[in-house]
Amino acid sequence: MRRTALPREGARSQCPPVLPSAFFLLLALFLLVAGCGKKLAPLPPDAVLPAQVRNFHLAQEGDSLVLTWLLPRENLLGQPLTQVQGCRVLRAELKGVNAGPPGVDDFVVLADIDLAYPRVGEVRGEGVLYQDRNLAPGRRYFYRVAAYDQEKYVGAWSRTLAFSWGRLPRAPQGLKAVPGDRIVNLSWPPVTQLVDGRPIRDLAGYRVYRRTGGEGWIKANPQTVTRDSFQDLAVLNDVEYSYKVRALRRVGPDLLESGDSPVLSAMPEKRTPPPPVLNLVAVAGEKGVELRWDPSPAADVAGYKIYRRQEGEVKFILLTPTLVTRPAYLDETASRGRIYYYYVTAVDTSRRANESIPSEEAGISY
Repeated sequence: MRRTALPREGARSQCPPVLPSAFFLLLALFLLVAGCGKKLAPLPPDAVLPAQVRNFHLAQEGDSLVLTWLLPRENLLGQPLTQVQGCRVLRAELKGVNAGPPGVDDFVVLADIDLAYPRVGEVRGEGVLYQDRNLAPGRRYFYRVAAYDQEKYVGAWSRTLAFSWGRLPRAPQGLKAVPGDRIVNLSWPPVTQLVDGRPIRDLAGYRVYRRTGGEGWIKANPQTVTRDSFQDLAVLNDVEYSYKVRALRRVGPDLLESGDSPVLSAMPEKRTPPPPVLNLVAVAGEKGVELRWDPSPAADVAGYKIYRRQEGEVKFILLTPTLVTRPAYLDETASRGRIYYYYVTAVDTSRRANESIPSEEAGISY
């Protein structure tokens, strides 16, 4: 039997040397890069690109489309983003209001917005705005936005937003606003033409906008108004509201708004008086005639007025120029030996100071 000879002490081993695992990782990375047919643009070793912009939004404003977004706060690794140099806006323009989706080659650079020195667009803190006015009827426009670093390496692209374009409807005219009790009734003549004078065949309705004081405009109704009138019930009395109306035209899957109607203001006010005072009684007292009645059940009663006439007089006179806040009153001006008649009214807290009808009369021989 043949024996396998053991290596002598000091002799070189025939086994291959064990290499560090890091060597194999570097070798695999080299082979992967060398095997690729395309040369990649070199990136700085410490470059970490921005993540997607936040709250990307597209909306029509008059004769333009407005893009707004917030700058990203993180990089692609989810770490805090320390530097953003600017933003790049891409646009694709396709014929037909229902066209799409666009291909990658359809997008072209619409704007580069340098955050420090913006020649186009507006930078407002973390917010960026770009207004696109170069629009043609019968087209559908697609937009994408990405932030880039100081070397202008672009980070993650936003989702694609789209809007179809056409000629705008004419703005509504002849707006009327009639206030009531917690209501404003709006009306206007129907819109029948586009801005170029051609008849409008795809009118989709109207949008009513409202604002209060120094606040911004908001939609008075989330749904499209399909008639040429609107009742605004989401209002408070004694508050002034301003209104404007825009006509809507359907273009492809989107709605195009007209310009603004004339702006009108209206102030709702309460016109319904409180219920009449009940159970009025008059009692002779040492210092005068004491009157008592049941408190008004209305929640907005500011106080009461007391009226009196003497027997033989035709008209009642007001005894209390200042409202009485309690359901009781002492008439210290009454003279002994005379007959008096009284009634009481309730007055609410509205600007109109609505007054109830008179209570039943209470007579007394004092």
